[in-house]
Amino acid sequence: MERTAADLDEAAPVSSALQESEAAAASAELTGLEIAPIGAGAMADTFRMLLTWSREGAGPRSLVAKKPSTNAAAAATAASIGAYEREAKFYLELAPRTKVRTPRLLGVVRDGGVPSTVLLEYLTEGYRPGDQFAELGSQALEPARHQLALLQAPFWEDAPNSRLDWLHRRLGVPIPRIVERMERSWTVGRTTVGADMRADERECVDRFVSRAGQWAAALDGPGTLVHHDYRLDNMLFGCGELVVLDWQTIVWGPAMFDVAYLLGASLEPERRRAVERDQIRRHVDDLAGQGISWSAVEAWQAYREAAFAVLLMLVPPIMTVKTNPRMEATYRRLIPFGARMALDLDALEFLPA
Repeated sequence: MERTAADLDEAAPVSSALQESEAAAASAELTGLEIAPIGAGAMADTFRMLLTWSREGAGPRSLVAKKPSTNAAAAATAASIGAYEREAKFYLELAPRTKVRTPRLLGVVRDGGVPSTVLLEYLTEGYRPGDQFAELGSQALEPARHQLALLQAPFWEDAPNSRLDWLHRRLGVPIPRIVERMERSWTVGRTTVGADMRADERECVDRFVSRAGQWAAALDGPGTLVHHDYRLDNMLFGCGELVVLDWQTIVWGPAMFDVAYLLGASLEPERRRAVERDQIRRHVDDLAGQGISWSAVEAWQAYREAAFAVLLMLVPPIMTVKTNPRMEATYRRLIPFGARMALDLDALEFLPA
């Protein structure tokens, strides 16, 4: 297998990371490495790596490497929230304590001692990626929401984890420069991705943009781990399971944020309205099965308070991360969904006058 100069530069840190984690034999030599880009993430660059070892079975034959973005805007945004280090530490420290199905961690490459690149199992045959432009079907909705219960329960109101220095608390506290980023993005987005929105939906976003910081700071518990970008593009389906991807935005925050984001971004508004009360009751029951006691009334109120989740996540990146036609189409589809959700749930009452 011919190796390019770029591949040779990658080989040493990849080999060392795999040997450090014992995913590859300490005595094995990485003799071949081929790299090809995959995916279209907003804050990282993702590659499939094909590996050849000095002896058969000494290490993985393929893996996924998720690296810091070469896009300046995306890299700056990721650095401002510690996204690369946070994802690596989630896999290293927190994922082993949950039953959430994630890609298996094979190793971590460090830059100056700081985790920067995760090496993950490559899931291909039998799996298909979630499609943000296809509504989440009934058979997939249940396992998607159930994975959130598996994520939340082990850390429910767990004070020591809420104080981890690398696990940002981005909800229930002030978010630095959130209004500035919101206003900068929506100044452009209002006449581009928002051009075809209904007037009441566009006005809902207008009002939220100027009050996003106060809304986010007012969100309260119960507190637990929050994936913070829990939508279809970050899931794989197949082999009788659902695999959750992209843990760069993991934070400590209110439990209903991910549930609101899942339902608001994955279901057409009419269907969301039809199923959301039942889904909240089911989520409470799922948590009870994991030993967590929470009332359906309290959960519904927390869900309503979190109704701006889609807007909080998808308005700022219009101008702050790398974009492509798929991301722009995602904004056009989901920002109206988020506004309609807030209106349907009378969530404007949670914004300051």
